[in-house]
Amino acid sequence: MSRPKCGYCNQKAAKRYCPSLDKLICSFCCGTNRLKNISCDENCRFLDNETYHQQIHKEKELKALLENIPHSEHNDIFKSPNADNIAYAFESFFADCYIKGLFNLTDQKVKETLANLYDMKFREKSFEPDEFMELTLQVFDCLKDADEPMDLIGKVMLRIIISINKVTGGQFGPYGYLNFIKNNFHPNSKRNSDVFILETKNGKIITYQPT
Repeated sequence: MSRPKCGYCNQKAAKRYCPSLDKLICSFCCGTNRLKNISCDENCRFLDNETYHQQIHKEKELKALLENIPHSEHNDIFKSPNADNIAYAFESFFADCYIKGLFNLTDQKVKETLANLYDMKFREKSFEPDEFMELTLQVFDCLKDADEPMDLIGKVMLRIIISINKVTGGQFGPYGYLNFIKNNFHPNSKRNSDVFILETKNGKIITYQPT
């Protein structure tokens, strides 16, 4: 009996259970994507302890940045002039890539890419971009060329990360945010403008009306 295919690349034979993705994946995808594109469980036996703690330190730095981004019901950076246009540029691109099955996207990969891009543009850190990050950088550059304020672009990027944190994991699984933008912000989505659509990892649709 042949092994099932990897739930991440859909090519190699799956040999390891990934609790974060709730799928069997191959050892190659596990090794190359852990803590980068997959938000790993601390107790996973395949996780390197030193690498995990480096990631925890990076998450703490990111958390400190996010604490300064307005995101409450009455004070949200998304309500600033032009912020919705900036967010739409990023999120419609992410949704389109997800729908087309490009780059093996997970919520974690989108979050990691936005965090790295922010660090590159606003904290003078260097990264070796993959193809997805290069295309996300093109979205950033298009917004900059359209004279959108750099400071606002950065704040919206961080605000999107807050959105990812809210709708990933748990009942929504590792694709909760991607399903959210697919159903609400892709040009082909057909949602009622008065409600938002959430999708659980089991495919159940939940609608809610913002206050």
